[in-house]
Amino acid sequence: GTLRCERWRRSTPRLPANSNNITARALIVGVVMAAALVRALVGLFAVGAGEARRTSLAMQYKPLRRHANLFEDWTEWVHPPLLHAIRSSNASALLDLLREEAGGGDSSGVYSLPLFLDAEGGCAFCDLLLDELDGYYASGLPIERPNSMNNYGIIVNAIGMRPAIDRLQAAVLHPLAALLYPEQAEGGFTSHHSFMVKYKAGQDLGLDMHTDDSDVTVNVCLGKDFRGAALTVCGDSRSPSHRQFYASYSHERGRALLHLGSRRHGADDIASGERNNLIVWNQNARYRASPGYVNRQPYLREAAPPDKRCLSYTHDRDFGDFTAYPPGLEEFRGRGWCPPAFACYDSMAPALKKDEL
Repeated sequence: GTLRCERWRRSTPRLPANSNNITARALIVGVVMAAALVRALVGLFAVGAGEARRTSLAMQYKPLRRHANLFEDWTEWVHPPLLHAIRSSNASALLDLLREEAGGGDSSGVYSLPLFLDAEGGCAFCDLLLDELDGYYASGLPIERPNSMNNYGIIVNAIGMRPAIDRLQAAVLHPLAALLYPEQAEGGFTSHHSFMVKYKAGQDLGLDMHTDDSDVTVNVCLGKDFRGAALTVCGDSRSPSHRQFYASYSHERGRALLHLGSRRHGADDIASGERNNLIVWNQNARYRASPGYVNRQPYLREAAPPDKRCLSYTHDRDFGDFTAYPPGLEEFRGRGWCPPAFACYDSMAPALKKDEL
């Protein structure tokens, strides 16, 4: 774009415009292009190194596994009526299992369903997975943060569970997403980032408002016993109701919540106990390359001031206009980007309407 070109021009030494400098100009252009290539190669190397490190972790943990079947196929633990409805392509039966948790309006729907409940209403899968993760903690092997916001948890792909989740994604998660979010699921998911997050006193209590690097998110409560820690659901990114409150969802063990990654949400603080959730960020490269991809859509003007429950101290420029920053997080004042200057609601403070980026 124009901005990128202008930045390139400013960073390029200016030389007198005469024929004797053609070689010098070509050399400078070559240096700039070589630097860009080096940066790209460094990025690719970092990605490759990360994958190699995770493969190494999975191999180191393999002889310490407590439940070998957790690393093969999870469909055996899927709620029997759900698995039967998917395998028989019975859309009506699938819809009967769904519970709408947040209406659409100008935003996408949010739904829950029993994913890992067994015939007796328990969740044997939850017990097994938590025990396996406890085993990994006890192994002393390195633990990589699940994402840029959660400090506690495990990337389950990294410890060898990717093949099992690949099968679950193809056999269960994609058919569900194709029914609920056909544009994002069209052609099949091409990857996933899957991890467990943990909330408890002395660790992460909750999670600030955010959207996911996901096209369709599946969030499964594993337990343990806890109070509080509900999920607050707001609007879709870039929509006029992006920061408007829609629902508060109380997690249930073995039940999964499904929503678009672009839907703003956050975890309320836990009151007591410990909550562990398995989260699968389903990604579709075809959708991301399409004209309909959410990040290619216009960022619409906010229709009204935000609901306080939907404010983010990390992302929102006007957070301090509505509520005090949490203790120890005053440093985020002035760092936000949302909403962009062109998408401000009418009554937003004039100083904040100026583009601070």
